[in-house]
Amino acid sequence: MRRAIMQEITRLPRRMGGTTGVSIYAFALMALGILLPWRLSFDFLDAMILLAYACLPALLVAPVVAESFAGERERAHIPATLEERRQLLHAKVTAGVLYGWSSALLALVMGLVTVNLSFTRWILPPTLLAIDLALMSLAVAICAASLSAAVSVKARNAKYAKRTLRQGFLLLLVLVVYYSRLMPVEWRRCVSVPGDLPGFTGFIVLISLALFGLSAGLIQLALKRGEDSEIRLNL
Repeated sequence: MRRAIMQEITRLPRRMGGTTGVSIYAFALMALGILLPWRLSFDFLDAMILLAYACLPALLVAPVVAESFAGERERAHIPATLEERRQLLHAKVTAGVLYGWSSALLALVMGLVTVNLSFTRWILPPTLLAIDLALMSLAVAICAASLSAAVSVKARNAKYAKRTLRQGFLLLLVLVVYYSRLMPVEWRRCVSVPGDLPGFTGFIVLISLALFGLSAGLIQLALKRGEDSEIRLNL
């Protein structure tokens, strides 16, 4: 399993789009980790901005995982046994999670370093807040990778899978924005992010547990869809 994960990690640059994709990724990381924090200065340390950074895997993971399942080379190499298929699926998802999670953490660390270079002493978020952000980022990365696997495992090609995922994320964003403006005031208070640190931690833990549970269901769905494909091939 470890060997399969390492193989999937080494293939990430190609699935990111080769040299061009890696260059765009490096530029985006520089913009998020240096340029934007330098522009925001102390405001970068706002909990909501840090939370937005923790959710970066939702944008980064989906295309890479979709390519790992529905890419032309990947579709040409399908393991023969069911056990090998399951191991490969978990390896692809794990590689995507590590990519998205590490990217978000790296952007956060770069941003904190950039902001603190402007001050005479280091100003860091509380330890509990840092743990909350790492947990949220991990949960988002796992959920995004699991969703991408469930969608891509039977997609016709990577382009179709990516388009489906983009449309799904866009629809979710529109629903969240639209519903947040129309929901009753009492409901809005219940789902709003608490301002105090203990309340913020409880909110993050609740959301993370929900995402972990959703991810487990999506992984099972991806495994089942993969098994169905194998049954049809055998028939």
